Amino acid sequence: MSLSTSKNDDREGRRGRSDMLRTRFLTRIAATDPALSRLRLALSVMLSLGLSGGILAAISVFHAMPLAAYGLTFVLSFICTLAVREPSASEQFRTRLHAGWVAVILALLASVLSTKPLLANVTILCVIFGAAYIRRYGSRWFVVGIVGVMAYFIGDFLRPMTAQVGWLIFGASAALAASHLVTTVLLPANPEKDFRRAMRTIDQRIALILHHMVWLTDSAASPDDDIGALRSYLNNLRDILLMAEGFVPQGRSGGLAAKGAASDLVSALFDLQLAVERLVRARHTALPSSSALWKLIDEWGDHIQPTIDSVSRSAGPIDPATQLVLRLRDARIRVTHALGPEPSPAFQRLDDAESDKDSENNVDTVRAAPDQDNTPSRPRIPEALQRPIQITLASSFALGAGMVLSSERWYWAVIAAFVVFNNTRSRADTAMLAFERATGTFGGVLLGTVVATLLQGHMAISGIAIAVLFFLAIYFVQVSFGLMVVFVTIALALLYGLVGMFTPQLLMVRLEETIVGSTAGALVAFTVFPVKTAGGVGKAVVVFLDILEELVRDAGKCVRGEAGARGLEAESRKLDRAYNELAAAARHLSPPWSVETRFGVVRRALLPFVGSVHWGRVLAQSLGTGRSLPLTEISVFDMLAAEITAEIRIARAAGAGLFTHSRSGSGHLTREPALPVAPAIYGDEHPVHALETIRDLMTWLNRRAGASLVRDAHSGQKS
Repeated sequence: MSLSTSKNDDREGRRGRSDMLRTRFLTRIAATDPALSRLRLALSVMLSLGLSGGILAAISVFHAMPLAAYGLTFVLSFICTLAVREPSASEQFRTRLHAGWVAVILALLASVLSTKPLLANVTILCVIFGAAYIRRYGSRWFVVGIVGVMAYFIGDFLRPMTAQVGWLIFGASAALAASHLVTTVLLPANPEKDFRRAMRTIDQRIALILHHMVWLTDSAASPDDDIGALRSYLNNLRDILLMAEGFVPQGRSGGLAAKGAASDLVSALFDLQLAVERLVRARHTALPSSSALWKLIDEWGDHIQPTIDSVSRSAGPIDPATQLVLRLRDARIRVTHALGPEPSPAFQRLDDAESDKDSENNVDTVRAAPDQDNTPSRPRIPEALQRPIQITLASSFALGAGMVLSSERWYWAVIAAFVVFNNTRSRADTAMLAFERATGTFGGVLLGTVVATLLQGHMAISGIAIAVLFFLAIYFVQVSFGLMVVFVTIALALLYGLVGMFTPQLLMVRLEETIVGSTAGALVAFTVFPVKTAGGVGKAVVVFLDILEELVRDAGKCVRGEAGARGLEAESRKLDRAYNELAAAARHLSPPWSVETRFGVVRRALLPFVGSVHWGRVLAQSLGTGRSLPLTEISVFDMLAAEITAEIRIARAAGAGLFTHSRSGSGHLTREPALPVAPAIYGDEHPVHALETIRDLMTWLNRRAGASLVRDAHSGQKS
């Protein structure tokens, strides 16, 4: 009896440890991939590769398949699952169809020209130029271009015969069918579900922060006690909020519409972040009561409703700390209301939104701005040709140097030179991407040599390891380009081992070719049409800030009775249009390789502008009702207006640097002085609250651009 009891206890113990490990694993996944979108993307690519590869393997049992068919199948399955991101299944199908026929034609062309080296080299440079040029026409042609370049390399290396064109078409069809089936039926992207899943993780993170605030209150601890945990919670919360915003659809202008459900949802998200940060900063001055915090924790989440809000506000004056708790609660309620029931209007595509039409009318004027910076004495080369010329020159240098190193593996150098211009906006970005590719290849060569040597002869283990490594490469592609290159290089080492081609010397050739190609790309980026600033973005930033400053100044006159409020609504509409122009100008800064959860610096920098548009509209509407403020509130209003003016001057001097020199949030929040808390209780529609939020947005915008940048800009204003 005791023996069986002991065995049962052991089983229960193992089950408990298993549950604990599983819980920790799921918690870690939720922290790093809250919406599980990266996991779904990696699974989609692997499933697409498995389906298309399985089809070819089944056919090969009855008839031998050319290696080029396998190569095209792999490239099309990989790229057409990872990079095709049109909103509808029909648009995705057209993109894949274009990529398929281009891949087959270029693979055959490369094979035909392989016996004429000079003509083949000229042709590949023409293909690279065309692939770089057609990117300007949208994400569809970015995919087609990259598929075309890779297909040409496959055709040059594997050299399919013209008689095998049927098998190439079959392999391409299998790849396109598999990727379309996976991404539209088996594992379709659903931004709204991803957003709601991310919101549950956001609620959990905010609850952790609230529990930490309760601990500070009950234990009477110092505000800086356990600062590491609080900083980690805040940084993680920022990342998840930015990821959640990345799921909200964009308009044709490349940014969120200034009006509409999508804009309201993004503004509500940003207000939620500001409310949390205000509450955390307030611990330096006054901590909320435990009862207020516990009440908020108990009702926190999607089910939170404004049931006690009016009672709390009508009970009389509330201390500033409790007021911040109510602000946080109000911000969460606003997110719930903006999101609404499923399906949410915020996730309808913005292509037909009325506010987006203004943006389309203004795109040409904004995009023409960069040409004004060209030196008149130099011959003007159209901007649309500059990046293709850069990429083609870098590829030609890499081609020549790569052939000197290896007459068979030169394409590794050309691919490196071609790839380092993806997702880059300036010469510094290109140099950094080149460095990441070179260092990632170096790390992959070292690890790949060890792993491939240890697993040589173990076919089954090597095959499983290759699949796992490709999965990890896709899973981390949104986190670190260099880490992705490490996994891919190790997988290639194992793949060469499977086919009996692995040698350490082969990996060294890959490293040398990659360094040559990456260096060629970086040198060309710094010497040929170097991009130092964001061109028209700086001009659009200045226009937006000028209108915002004018709106704040006229609101101050209205509050003091020096002017009427009728013009404020017109100025808020001007701010709407200025934002649309800014989003259109910043559109070309966004990476063309669009992965839905890769928020990026551009959309991150646009957030405070979106919020300023919303709260500028609230400011105009609140004063347009003929509201009069008491003297105490007028003094707070004037103080906030002066602070906004100072922040606008710093941001105006920074200009495009707000986009190009920005840094991610890094936990400096705890070292900042506490923000001033208004002495009265203001509702969300109160002009002082609107002004306070605009001030916070401008402060956040300047701080995230980097302390040195802001300081230099401020010094320039004084001089």
